Amino acid sequence: MITLRFAETAEEDIAFSVSPLLEAVHSWHVLTAPGHHALHVPWVRRCRRLPAGLRRRMRGHDFVVADYIPALFESRTGDHDADFADQLAAVRGLPPALLATELARTLVDRTRHTGDDLVDDPATRDAVLAEYRHSDPGRAARLESILTDPLPVLDDALTVLEDYWDAAFAQEWERVEPSLYESITRSGARIAHHGLFPMLRTLAPQIRVDPGRRTLRLDRPHDHDISVTREKPVTFTASHYVWPHVRVTCDAPWPLRITYPALPLAPASTARPASQEDTLTALRALAAAPRLRIVTHLAAQSRTTQELASLLGLSPSVTSRHLHQLTQAGLTTTRREGYYVLYALAPARLDEIATALVTLAPGPED
Repeated sequence: MITLRFAETAEEDIAFSVSPLLEAVHSWHVLTAPGHHALHVPWVRRCRRLPAGLRRRMRGHDFVVADYIPALFESRTGDHDADFADQLAAVRGLPPALLATELARTLVDRTRHTGDDLVDDPATRDAVLAEYRHSDPGRAARLESILTDPLPVLDDALTVLEDYWDAAFAQEWERVEPSLYESITRSGARIAHHGLFPMLRTLAPQIRVDPGRRTLRLDRPHDHDISVTREKPVTFTASHYVWPHVRVTCDAPWPLRITYPALPLAPASTARPASQEDTLTALRALAAAPRLRIVTHLAAQSRTTQELASLLGLSPSVTSRHLHQLTQAGLTTTRREGYYVLYALAPARLDEIATALVTLAPGPED
């Protein structure tokens, strides 16, 4: 389990970013196993038109992105002025030992080895190589090359990535970049209006938030308990192609980062605006003091009917009727945790209604 603990000044200890290099890498990951990425089938189909030689080279180097995405691809991810070429140059400038550690992690069982132990401990390295020579000679040869001199392996992979960018992904980046920036802008607005923890709940279902304890948790096979501070901030990187994963970087010397699926996964111009009837339905649902109080309580965290009834001073049956009306209007969602049904706000629906109301306001020249 990975646990992040936030201070009272948490809003000052977080940042948001997007990354052309990381997005290209995640899209390459999609191509290694397209059956697991139904959302990105249109991209998989378009990539059938890539030159046969490039597709063959991408398959030959896809070990770099097939499972573990090396943290080296996060170089300069927090720099909004860095383009794809700048980020790639930063990767090439990393120390060889760090490159070897990250590339080795793509080939070994990470529940048994960290990558650092293969670089720093000759006995462990020799034992792992001996095991792979017996079970998977090709993997053993590649791992030995990385541990001996990672630069040629890295350069080959980055050259393939550059050619992939030039042939296809540069144009795709132009399409997805605006929606990624829109996503982080929307997250910033939610923090400003509702606070950090209501925003965190909107990022991905895998993220568990406990506002009372001021924690964020993600199920992972290794344990980390990290205090987020001004000196150790966390960056949330919005990505289209990371879906359905949430990727976490929390090992030194890399900055703390959570790469999450940005939703909606299409430019805002294609999103369906709320119709007049949609808006009226939502406004009717909100036009009662108990339901407005429910929305206020749910803005802080998800709650059960019983919790809300206690907070409102109403019976569970009356509270349930109010919740039903909010849910029918699309303003709340439900999920089950054990014996309990938790209610939460539906941020996308609230954004639709807010946008619809803003469009009703006259402009400065009206």
